[in-house]
Amino acid sequence: MTIRKFKKSDTTELSKLMIDTVLESNIKDYTKEAVNHLCEEYTSEKILIDSKKMSIFLAVEESKLLGTIALDDDLILRMFVLPKYQGKKIGKKLVHHIEDIARKRAIEKLKLRASITAYGFYKKHGYKKIKETDIKGIGKIIWMEKDLSI
Repeated sequence: MTIRKFKKSDTTELSKLMIDTVLESNIKDYTKEAVNHLCEEYTSEKILIDSKKMSIFLAVEESKLLGTIALDDDLILRMFVLPKYQGKKIGKKLVHHIEDIARKRAIEKLKLRASITAYGFYKKHGYKKIKETDIKGIGKIIWMEKDLSI
């Protein structure tokens, strides 16, 4: 498995990966309405717009897209791994990749908004809970951060 930068030609497959993951994984912790709202955020059009302002990386094996993660300044966004590949250290590798990039950019602290579904994963990787908020149309989100200078 390799991690590489997003290319415009990845847009459709990336959108499908994100939506499929939300529909299968997040439905356990969020209402159907919240999941549908999230899916609207992961269209090909929105991914293309966002790719101009954030760094998006993909976990790929033999040209198959397995996972993704993005970095916007000091904020980790959109970390997804296809459900059938979860638990195989792909998410861990994606997070470590982003942390390495952040260190090279002299970012001392990374932040993220974890879903209920992903909270345990991030906690296991050293992220600490800052606060919980309710986002209209989605539900509970947990703000977390990790000090990279330690």
